[in-house]
Amino acid sequence: MSRLHSDLRRMLTLLVQERAALKSLDFPQLDRLAGRKSAVLDRLEASGAPADAAAEVLCQGVRAHALRNGRLFAAVIAGVHDAAQLIEKAKKPHRDETYGRDLSRLDLTPPVGALERRA
Repeated sequence: MSRLHSDLRRMLTLLVQERAALKSLDFPQLDRLAGRKSAVLDRLEASGAPADAAAEVLCQGVRAHALRNGRLFAAVIAGVHDAAQLIEKAKKPHRDETYGRDLSRLDLTPPVGALERRA
């Protein structure tokens, strides 16, 4: 087995581990994997294009896994962004409103410093 085949298999393994870390939101593991992936990627870039059919098949697998993980990364980032927005929204005071008999809005929020009483 050539060095290229070995590195491609190693990258596939790292991408599978990355997917598991993304699904479990294991950010420390993602950080550790990033350095290892970078080292393998440097070796792959230095080795050049795949020379045989087996290496080409491995490259296609790496490409597919990398694209899938890219979509997962985008989803995780969007989820973190949405969570941050929800947290910011929760920090802001909310207004309780309803409509009166004349269809005008009525503010039910108690004055600042007053206790809110609920039935």
